[in-house]
Amino acid sequence: MEIPVIQFPNENKEFIDNPYPFLQKIREQSAVVLDEISSLQLITRFEDVKNVQTSKNFSSSSAEGFEQASSSMIKKEDFEYFYKTEEFSLLNLEGQLHGDLRNLVAKAFSNRQVQELRPFMEFKSKELMNRLRGSEFDLLSDYAQPYSIAVIGKLLGVPETMYDEFLDWSNKIVKMYDLKVSKDDAELAEKAAHDFYEFTLDLINQKIAKPEDDMITRLANVTENDQRLTKNQIICTVILLLNAGHEATVNTIGNSMVALSRNNIETKNLHQQHNVKNIIEELIRYDSPLQFFQRWVLEDSIIGGYEIKKGSKVAILLGSANRDKEAFDEPDTINFERSNLNHTSFGGGVHFCLGAHLARLELEVSFNNLLDTSVNLREEPQRTGAFGIRGFKKVLVNI
Repeated sequence: MEIPVIQFPNENKEFIDNPYPFLQKIREQSAVVLDEISSLQLITRFEDVKNVQTSKNFSSSSAEGFEQASSSMIKKEDFEYFYKTEEFSLLNLEGQLHGDLRNLVAKAFSNRQVQELRPFMEFKSKELMNRLRGSEFDLLSDYAQPYSIAVIGKLLGVPETMYDEFLDWSNKIVKMYDLKVSKDDAELAEKAAHDFYEFTLDLINQKIAKPEDDMITRLANVTENDQRLTKNQIICTVILLLNAGHEATVNTIGNSMVALSRNNIETKNLHQQHNVKNIIEELIRYDSPLQFFQRWVLEDSIIGGYEIKKGSKVAILLGSANRDKEAFDEPDTINFERSNLNHTSFGGGVHFCLGAHLARLELEVSFNNLLDTSVNLREEPQRTGAFGIRGFKKVLVNI
C-alpha cells in the first residue's frame, strides 16, 4: 500500500496562522502521509505519535550507530558551530551515551533544585507585571521573555548583563529547527552558535575555578560511576536548556493568552475556577509551542497499515496528534476539565523532556499572576512565520 503523497504547506501564511484544519484533513486521510518537498513521512495521529516517541525502532540518530552524534540530522561539514552545540544534545543521542549523559544531567537538575527557584520566579513575575500594569505592552518582549530568560539565567548562573545576548542567540539558533531554513537564517544561526559556544566555554572555566551555587557549577562537578561530563557536553546541555526551555515557555504564554481571548474565555480568576495545572496542560495541547520532531527509522515498521522502511525519516506531528478526536473529545474546544491531559508536547520514553518540571513550574507561577487580572488583547497578533516552533511576533495587551 502506497503512502499518500502531499505537499506540506509550511510556508503558506494561512496555514501558519491556523494549521489545524489542514492537519485534521491529512490526519483523517491517513495515519502517514509523504511530503514530497521534504521527503519526510509525516505521522499524523495521537497513538502513532506516542508509539514513535517510545519505540526503540525510531531514533534521533541514524541506524549506523546510536552513540555517534555525527550520524544525527545535523551535519558537521555544513555548520561547524551549530553542530558543536548539538553534538551532545540529549535530543540527538540514543543508547548508552544518552542514558549516561541524561543521568548525570538529571543529578544536577533535580526537582528539589527547581522548586528552590519558586520564590525567585514569584518575585520576577510580580515585578514585571507591577511595572506593566495599566499600560499597553507586548506580552512577549516585555513580560514572557525577560521572565523566562531571568529564570534560566538564575538557574544556570549566567550574569544578568548577558541575558539580552542569551536571548538574541537563542532566537537565532532555534530558526534552524524548522522544516525549511533560509540561507540568511542559517548563517545567522551559525554565528550565534559560535558566540554562544565560546561564551559558555569561558563561563564553565570560571565556575570550575570559582564554584557557585548554580547549575553550571553542578554540571561541572557531578559524577556517577566515575563518569563526569566533558566541557562540550556541558555546553550542549546549557544551550539545550536555554533554547528548548526558554522558547517553549515564552510561546506557551503567548499562544495561551491569545487562545483564551479568541475563545472568549475571561482570564481574571480563571485559576480559581479550574486547577491551574490543568489549564496549562490543556492550553499546551490546544496550541502546542512545538509542532513536530524528526526521527530516523532504525527497523522496518508498520504504522497505520503502511510500511515505514529502515533508514528513512519520519516527522511526528505533535500539534496534529494533540487535536486527534480519537484521543480527545471535541479536540478543537478548550476544556479545562478533561480527563485526558496526556498530550504529546513534552515527548515520551527516553526523550521525555528533561526540563518539563522547570517549564511547568515557570508556567504555573506565571499563570497564577496573569490570571489574577484581565489580560486584554489590543490587536490581532501575527505569527512568526515558522511552523515547527509556533509563536507570535508580538502580543499587544493591557492588564
